Amino acid sequence: MKKILLIFAFIVFTTSTAAEDPAHAPFDAAQVFEWWDDGIITAEEADEIFSRLEEENYDEACLLAEVYAQEPCSKPAPSKSKQPQSAQKTPTKIPHGHASWKGRYDSDGHLKKRHEELQIQFYYFKLRLGSQELLSYHRDKSEAHFGQISTIELHSHIPLDTLWGAALFYPIGKLRFGAFIDSSKTINAHIGFKPNRENELDATFWKFTDAGAIALQARTTLGQISTWYQFGQDHPLIKIQLQSVKKHLSWKTTAYLHGDSIPQGLNLSKGITENWLWASQTITARWPETLNSEFSFKARLLSPTATDSVSARFKATLTSGPEQFRPSLSVTCLEASDNCNTTEWKGAVESTWEPFSFKAGTKFRYDRNPKPPRIELGATYRSSTALAKLTIAFPETTPAKGFSVQNEIKVDAEPLGCDFAFAFKKTKTKPFKPNFAHIQANLKF
Repeated sequence: MKKILLIFAFIVFTTSTAAEDPAHAPFDAAQVFEWWDDGIITAEEADEIFSRLEEENYDEACLLAEVYAQEPCSKPAPSKSKQPQSAQKTPTKIPHGHASWKGRYDSDGHLKKRHEELQIQFYYFKLRLGSQELLSYHRDKSEAHFGQISTIELHSHIPLDTLWGAALFYPIGKLRFGAFIDSSKTINAHIGFKPNRENELDATFWKFTDAGAIALQARTTLGQISTWYQFGQDHPLIKIQLQSVKKHLSWKTTAYLHGDSIPQGLNLSKGITENWLWASQTITARWPETLNSEFSFKARLLSPTATDSVSARFKATLTSGPEQFRPSLSVTCLEASDNCNTTEWKGAVESTWEPFSFKAGTKFRYDRNPKPPRIELGATYRSSTALAKLTIAFPETTPAKGFSVQNEIKVDAEPLGCDFAFAFKKTKTKPFKPNFAHIQANLKF
């Protein structure tokens, strides 16, 4: 499918303090564009990741990145703005908040998608207007939401459709009771049990106009397992996210499993709905005492609902050496069912001398019709408040056949912050012209 070039712009004006800024995403739009431009993910997969980032569902965005791009992703801890205001010792009575605008354009300069938001916090209340119209109340672990309610407000591990209604949560000891009613007469009843900080068990009964469902989710130190069963269907939908992080050996398992039909009320990405098995497995071994070495093995499994076939992709990566000279090598079997006849080899060397770092790498795809290797050269300047990055890539080795220039500048200072990334590309048949751009600005006062 022909790629549609996107331009992603994001402008934010805030009146909150630095401690109350919105949570940062685990990766930014520039990283998604880089995966896309390198051919690691498709246009549809990039669009799915962008959608989750815009919803601030970073848990699901990480899961998509790990399966599609086979890249590690760690969801950042929620910022203080995501914590209930009851957690603050003295909730401020001075209104504060932020306004934001996001726009995504195609290569012709047409606005493909936009995202606006006005958020105001006052005492125990928070008002959001724009892409989501919602009034929330938090106090002493009690919650009330009125307006457009979705995944985050309903504490769901599985992404949900946005509904217009009211939701209430009230804790009694180690239990939490909740209820929701929608304007279309969709209702649910919720009960949660949290014996300690590490473990939690939740059950929710859903009643739609023409169907009923029950959702269960359990969280432990190893991760989360959730299931959604719609009465009358043969198979429930199951979501698994488990991991163990140790000094020398770590592993992570992510998966979606479901039947031929998707239950009501869920907002799953297209790639998940089209595959009854959608999973990845990562195993990482580290030897920090031996030249800071790391070896990882990643497997991705997809099985379409319409067939019995299974598509498997494997990737192995080895990184070793000190920060001043750190080489890495990765090999990816793009399709195991084809006896790995198509493999992708990628090697790189990175050297860091604070505040600068330099990187040189090459990528080569081996198949029945091998192409010239792709060469990349990059330099980065990084400080506590700024970042400047320049990458020059030659997709077919020689500049005469094509090349691209990517640049990224970030400034995170008071009261102004900005993030600007752009790329220009030239091919053998097309002149040097813009390929994509991403703009972000923050003004705090």
